[in-house]
Order: sequence, then C-alpha cells, then structure tokens
Amino acid sequence: MLIGYQGVEGSYSSIACQKFSGENNYQMRGFRTFRLLVDALLHDEVDYIALPVENSTTGPITRTIDLLKYLDVAATDEIYVKIDHALITKHPIELSEITKVYSHPEALEQCYTYLSRYPHIEVLEYTDTAGAVKLVKNSKDNTIASIAGSHAAELYGMTVIQENISDNPFNTTRFLFFKKKRALVNQVQDKTSIYVETTHSTGSLSDILNIFKQHDTNLLNLISRPIQTKPFVYGFFIDIDSGLGNESLKMALEELKDSCTYINILGSYRKGKIPTYKGALQNETTINS
Repeated sequence: MLIGYQGVEGSYSSIACQKFSGENNYQMRGFRTFRLLVDALLHDEVDYIALPVENSTTGPITRTIDLLKYLDVAATDEIYVKIDHALITKHPIELSEITKVYSHPEALEQCYTYLSRYPHIEVLEYTDTAGAVKLVKNSKDNTIASIAGSHAAELYGMTVIQENISDNPFNTTRFLFFKKKRALVNQVQDKTSIYVETTHSTGSLSDILNIFKQHDTNLLNLISRPIQTKPFVYGFFIDIDSGLGNESLKMALEELKDSCTYINILGSYRKGKIPTYKGALQNETTINS
C-alpha cells in the first residue's frame, strides 16, 4: 500500500501518514505540489493521499480543498496532527543573527505574531516545512532559518533555536485521506463531507440549511468558496455530523438534489481524534548544540 503526501520526510503531512498507517507500515511517497499529489491518485500511482484541509489557527486550507470540488474521490479517514512549530537553524546562533526564515505559507501565517517581533528577519515562503529544513541544511549561509516541527530538526541533524512558536499553542491541522471512489470505503462512518453549488439567488443557501434541519441532521462546518468559472458566485463545502448509512442523511441528500445545481459527496468516514492540549507551551527557548 502506497500513501502519497505533499512535501518531504519530516513534514507534518508525513506525520499524518504515519498515524494513518499505524502498525501496517505502509510505504509513503512525497510530492512537490498538491496538484501533483492529486494527479498521482487519479492516475493510480498511489493508493491513498493525505490532504491538510483545515487548521485550528488559520481555518480552511483553501489550496487543497479547492482541488476537491469536481474530483471522483472518496474520503476514508480523518486524522488530526498537533502542530508544534520550531525555529530551526544549521548551527546554534542568536536570534539577532538570523537574516531570513523559510517555511510553508500556512506555517508562516500560524507564526505571524512571533515573527513580527523580529522585523530584521526576512520571511520567505517555501514548498513545505521539512523541505525548508533541508534547504537551510544544504545552504552555505549559516544565518538563515526555517520553521518546522522539532522532529524535522532531529531527523536532519539541525539545531532548534526556539520551540512552540505558533501564535496558538493549541495549533492543530485536520487531514483527510482519500482514495479513488471506485474502491471499497470504511464500514465505520460517522462524519461526511460534501461540496455543493446552488443557483445564485435569494434564499438558495437558506433552502439547503432548512433541508438538513428538517431531517434533523447536524452540520459541523460550512465553508464558501468561489467558483472560478463564475466570478463572485460561490459553492459550499459542508461537513456533516453523520455517516452515509444514516437514513435521515440519505433523505436529506436526496432532497438536496432539487435545490443544488451540483453535488459531490466527498466521502463518509470515521471521525478523527482531536489531540489533547494539556501542558501546552508557547515560545520556549531550547537552544541545542
């Protein structure tokens, strides 16, 4: 079994894959971009892919969920990963000596308050967190740094200048794992994700919400996203507190067909376990030799 993820070994996506694999010891393969990752699944190069879809600090990860709108894929599992960002360099140096910091755009945004304390540091985007660690490791410039998990620093033999630099000490990313829709899905299902589009008219969204209400179906999340081919017209990603085996949800989805111009059931899966945050720390200095 081969699982694909965006980034390189040591990224948070690879940690999610390890949790998904459990004791099965599945093989994992990193891809440079999310588009290449999705294409690999559609062309049967991998069996599963891991996509980060939401972060507890910055909200929906739009660069991934927008790829899902029209795909014939099925979400099978939900995994939550606690995000413990650290400031990482090649060798022990003072904060005042750091000139640039590299990381994934989401990670940089999640550390915005911390980074704003050091205006002398130039903030630069990179493809993924662990990849930024490798970039710093291979650079001849000892004044540059990266933001990633401490586990990535250990993996690549780097120095942690400061741990727990996320603006939110409870920073967590939600991952969904997908496979081709033709394959058998999990039997245990207590959460469902869908994408819908409606007519851009008064009450269209209200009609959708009323259908779920009438069928006593609880919604966990609703995100509006622009439809690229229709400027200022929006579709909606919806997370539902029920599996597709639930009769009330079945009836709601059937009735929804009359109120929507497009529906894509992205999958029904077992709810993931949100990490505990007992003893969460913030901005802890741990300079290692």
